[in-house]
Amino acid sequence: MTTGFFLTARLGSSRLPRKHLLEANGQALLEVLANRIVRAFEAEFSNGRAKLVIVASDEQENRELERLASSGAEVFYGSKQNIPLRHLQAAQALGLDAIVAVDGDDILCSTDAMRAVHGGLLRGEDYANTSGLPFGMNAFGYSIGFLQRSLRGNERKTLETGWGCIFDPEKLATCRMKLRGAIPESLRFTLDYPEDYAFFRAITEHFGEGILSATDQEIVDYVVAKHLSEITAPIAEKYWEDFRTTRDRESGRAAVGGNAN
Repeated sequence: MTTGFFLTARLGSSRLPRKHLLEANGQALLEVLANRIVRAFEAEFSNGRAKLVIVASDEQENRELERLASSGAEVFYGSKQNIPLRHLQAAQALGLDAIVAVDGDDILCSTDAMRAVHGGLLRGEDYANTSGLPFGMNAFGYSIGFLQRSLRGNERKTLETGWGCIFDPEKLATCRMKLRGAIPESLRFTLDYPEDYAFFRAITEHFGEGILSATDQEIVDYVVAKHLSEITAPIAEKYWEDFRTTRDRESGRAAVGGNAN
């Protein structure tokens, strides 16, 4: 079985333009994420049983993502407004059997969580995720057959925010991840606003090259000890308001037959 580790990214964000190419400690933030995955799954990439792919919408502005090829990732361009369709297009083009899906905004997504999801897919699970980590650190994935079945009737919809709604939750196998100590509910590890960039830059510059192998526990402990969640606290509610607004707008478009072309 060949698994694609998909980093879903685009450079046209209105809130934080070109956010995936913003740098911390001399690296683009998306490169930090890619290099953490390459390090954690070195054996799988070496034997050809896994591929690292930046999956972007087919728009000219995203061509600059190709500069990250040195991290070991290739770039695939697909559907402009339908992320699961874009994933299916990439998987079919690359001959993949399963996908570990990582939002490119989740710069410090847990490689241990990815390992748990990957293990579930290897055991034959169609749809797997993790729980128990701060928002933006959990992972999920699915088999190509499950993705294809879930997309039937949804191919022409706009699915960019909250697009997991197309998947049957009864098919989901969840692995609970554990960290020591209480995890503040306010922790949010995702890149959407300038404050989020400051948050990730502070963490990455603290760990330096060690960020590539830093554990979830080490990262969370540092964030809690240094009260770094205070950096993003002012925009926490705005993030969720924008998320709900975009999700509801997309649902409205879908209802009237909006398409992804």
